[in-house]
Amino acid sequence: MTLTQHSAPGPNAGFDYQFERALYWLAKSPAGFTIGIETSDDVSIQGTQGTLLLEQDKHSIQQDGEPFGDRSKDLWNTLATWIEALDGEEVPETSRFLMVTNKALPECIAHQIGRAQSDAEVADCVAALKKASHKPPKRISHLMKRVMRSDSKATLQRLISQCDLADASTSAAGQALRGQTVSHLQLPAWCVSQADSIVDELLGWLHKTVLAAWQAGQSAWVQRDHFVNQLHAIIERRKREATRERAEHLIPVTEDTIGKNKASRFVKQLHLVTDDDTTVDNAIREFIRCNIEKTRLSEEGNITDEDWKTFEASLFSRWQKIRARVRRTKQSSVEEDIGYEILTDTTEDYREKLAGSDTEQVYLTSGTYHRLADVVRVGWHPRFEELMGEFIAAE
Repeated sequence: MTLTQHSAPGPNAGFDYQFERALYWLAKSPAGFTIGIETSDDVSIQGTQGTLLLEQDKHSIQQDGEPFGDRSKDLWNTLATWIEALDGEEVPETSRFLMVTNKALPECIAHQIGRAQSDAEVADCVAALKKASHKPPKRISHLMKRVMRSDSKATLQRLISQCDLADASTSAAGQALRGQTVSHLQLPAWCVSQADSIVDELLGWLHKTVLAAWQAGQSAWVQRDHFVNQLHAIIERRKREATRERAEHLIPVTEDTIGKNKASRFVKQLHLVTDDDTTVDNAIREFIRCNIEKTRLSEEGNITDEDWKTFEASLFSRWQKIRARVRRTKQSSVEEDIGYEILTDTTEDYREKLAGSDTEQVYLTSGTYHRLADVVRVGWHPRFEELMGEFIAAE
């Protein structure tokens, strides 16, 4: 046996298809519903009032594949299985049945069954099945005989009247199915561009949940409400990630950009208390990175102007307290030393919350302080208002 003989793309694709279908029902169903995988059927949808929808999924990767063909095992095995369930009272008489395939089917008995509503249409379907079962192939003759048994005629008629078909022409597979699933998720506008990734993450959660049930020897029934909780958790985590500033190494700052900012007012404020070029250059990098991230987070991270105002107000209040404390405890010190301590106590190793979430990078906080210093709302030198007033007047 060669290695290629071990591959099973068809069954694997069919297995994955069941999970895509189950996810679609989890997204579409109302609160309180439960979705089963390989329980009562390939996919089962249990309602809050005891309603039950059984879905048989037939996936084909063959270009000329025709699931649910008139003389296919797919069709006759599906009908036989459902008739057995109804005859044996394993499912409520009010149950609905759904044949689903990823292929766009030509006109066939399955389509005829899916459309049948009136008694006459149901009778036509029975007649079509009887004709198709004439001289049955050996491999499905037992299935055809089971479906056409005279003592199950009433069951077959009821089944046909309660059965529907969904194929590729009705968005039952592929990107069309994915699109239907996404539409039912009702994602916030800010994360619509991440829809595919969110669905993939939900599929991973569903696989993990189902596998855990099987490993525990339990049936894989998944509550729709648990699915919604997971969806919200995914969205909230992505929101936190979207509102989180990037690491500083992801925002390179060139020497040329640093040079262009050396005439800024916040740099003048720094020179009032220090002549250390390294300190100044680092502050300029923080200022630039802060500006870049402020723009990005406002556009992509759903951070509002009000969030930034709250952020700056908290920083301003903190600066006032630090300034008052340092000026009182260092009254006998040189003004430049007092200012340098105010600068370092204010800007070093502190990360202010933004929009209720913790920030990770110091530059967002320290850079905002330099932004405030640039408009002379805060300052480091004890007499920064007076000194900066002279500087501004000379500009």
